[in-house]
Amino acid sequence: MVFWWTGRGFLSLLFLVGTFGVYGAAVTFAIGDGAFAKWPWLWGVGFLLAALVNWIGGCRLNRAPINPLVGTVRDRLTYRPRNRFLSLPPEVWSAPVAVLGLAAIAKGLI
Repeated sequence: MVFWWTGRGFLSLLFLVGTFGVYGAAVTFAIGDGAFAKWPWLWGVGFLLAALVNWIGGCRLNRAPINPLVGTVRDRLTYRPRNRFLSLPPEVWSAPVAVLGLAAIAKGLI
């Protein structure tokens, strides 16, 4: 797999992986081994938390407004950020991670 970035865009991957790692350790410590097997929807909560941290971190890196309702989707995708991950601003990667989290929660609850 190939990753490319400009500026400090690589931090987007570290935000996602690091948040999920800390979350997994906290859940395992608080609930115990097998928590993710008993309650598979916890995976989705981890993805949503990682998406939130990535959104805030990516917006701060590129000095973009943190409020997602400011501006349009086109403005978020077409502005020229200094920091990019896989040719997109880091905060944009929070959307697919959040969708993955919602799908994991839905699948875990069904």
